[in-house]
Amino acid sequence: MEMNEYKEVSQMKRRALLSLVLAMALLVVTAVPAGATNPTVSITVKAAVVAITNTEDTWALGTVTVSDSIKWGDSDTYSTVTNTGTVNVNVAIQGADIEGGDYDWALAADGDPGDQIYGLKATITDTYNILVKPSAYANLVTNLPHTSSNTVTWSMTFYTPTAFNANDDGAQKSGTVTLVASKYEA
Repeated sequence: MEMNEYKEVSQMKRRALLSLVLAMALLVVTAVPAGATNPTVSITVKAAVVAITNTEDTWALGTVTVSDSIKWGDSDTYSTVTNTGTVNVNVAIQGADIEGGDYDWALAADGDPGDQIYGLKATITDTYNILVKPSAYANLVTNLPHTSSNTVTWSMTFYTPTAFNANDDGAQKSGTVTLVASKYEA
């Protein structure tokens, strides 16, 4: 093979290789459109806010006698719980011992008053005698909406002890009732 022929074959190989490279480049360029954008996903969220208010926050019973029952307010609808959050809620209630002076009164776990033991029950709408316990929350209302109709009325009845300690100094005593809200889960 002569030199000219060799140069010609070599140039032909280069042209073929260059044509192949250009063809592949053209394929790559046409596979990705000019100005192409990556797809996106928009995420929108809203925090669940669990919150309630209650219209009455004190109950001054004054001087009480043994074995008495005292209603909070004039009816079963003395106070109002309102869902002020962004989700439907369950509302639960729990009581505590009455403390003060030399002798405290324990809150009855079974609702029945006794010697130095008082009872407490709640009423909501037409549900009566919801036992208010000292060590566990009792369900007061389920699925209270966060939109219209977001309120419910309720009341309590206090059952005084069947006996006071003979040495009780008559000092003022006090205790608390706690309402808690949790997100309603269907």
